[in-house]
Amino acid sequence: MSKVHSADIAIFFAAVTFVSGAAHAETFGLPSASIGNGWTYDPYGRFVVAYQAFDDGQDTTSNIVDMSTSTSRFGFYLKRKDTDDGVSFQFETGLGLRGSSKTSQTNTPDLFGWDRKQFRQVQVIYRSAFGTLRAGQGSMATDSIAELDLGKTTVVAKSNISEMGGSYQFRTTGGVLSGIDLGDTFDSFDGDRKFRLRYDTPDWNGFSIAAAYGEEILTSGVDDTFYDVALRYATDLGRLKLSAGLGNSYVDVAGGATDYTTAGSVSVLDKYTGLNLTLASGRDATATQPSYVWAKAGWDADFASVGVTRLYIEGFWGSDYVSAGSESEMWGLGVMQRIKRYNLDVFAGYRVFSFSDTSATQYQDGEALQIGAHITF
Repeated sequence: MSKVHSADIAIFFAAVTFVSGAAHAETFGLPSASIGNGWTYDPYGRFVVAYQAFDDGQDTTSNIVDMSTSTSRFGFYLKRKDTDDGVSFQFETGLGLRGSSKTSQTNTPDLFGWDRKQFRQVQVIYRSAFGTLRAGQGSMATDSIAELDLGKTTVVAKSNISEMGGSYQFRTTGGVLSGIDLGDTFDSFDGDRKFRLRYDTPDWNGFSIAAAYGEEILTSGVDDTFYDVALRYATDLGRLKLSAGLGNSYVDVAGGATDYTTAGSVSVLDKYTGLNLTLASGRDATATQPSYVWAKAGWDADFASVGVTRLYIEGFWGSDYVSAGSESEMWGLGVMQRIKRYNLDVFAGYRVFSFSDTSATQYQDGEALQIGAHITF
């Protein structure tokens, strides 16, 4: 059994104290500044801390983590004052804290370990009436295409389950770690970030198209070429709000064939009742051709004057991951309390995972619990 170390506990409480202190300081934030000639420096960031526990049916592994679903980060824009048009520059990096996707029964990374893979956005942006052009490290066209969610609970519940604990392994009924982890069996096929050139069309009655072409420069030894295209739609119909997207991602493997995946999501919010429904689905066209459907039903309730209370239930149904004929299933539930005045969310999420294949091996169910706080500034 893995236990939370005393140093981690101390850091956890220090982080909670920081978040609490930030939440009680109404002027807390990163101030913008004029840098001359009509340009401004506009910083932003977020900080997340959570307690994460995974029960594989025999042992429980517990850690203090940063949520990989909404990584703690710092960034800034350099742009012209009072306008988003023209040329701007964006820099954004993760803080290098231990991610929820990295811990497992056999591995507990250092609490802090920044490296160049933490660079998220380092790009020049040009916006005009003809669309938006981005050049540099940043989101491909399909990044977040399977994660559109008007229920606003992506820090603790979204289709990309591998970000929430993808390194944890299923344990066999014989008591042995199988080597098959959640990332292998619950991939959402969502897009990623690369060093790329990306173009987004202007909005046409709610529709927009994005396309990108790039390569991996932050991981050594990757000579593949990446390109993708995505269609997005968003509209507000008064009572109902809708967001949807669909995209294809392609990888020209160095010295090999072209792999591609399809993924998308749709989310609907009833603003009168707070009820919302989000669906995501995707398919990998290569190897065993795995596919899935993920669904989340939520309710934004006004229980407390401090902010909205978000309640949700979710489920994931996948097939043909790892091997043909396999089945991956997950169900979960949780709550997120918004403290609007301070841009603070506190959350708790619980999930149960199961996996089966056509071999004689049987796997025990896994259970995950995540409790934490998330502040943006």
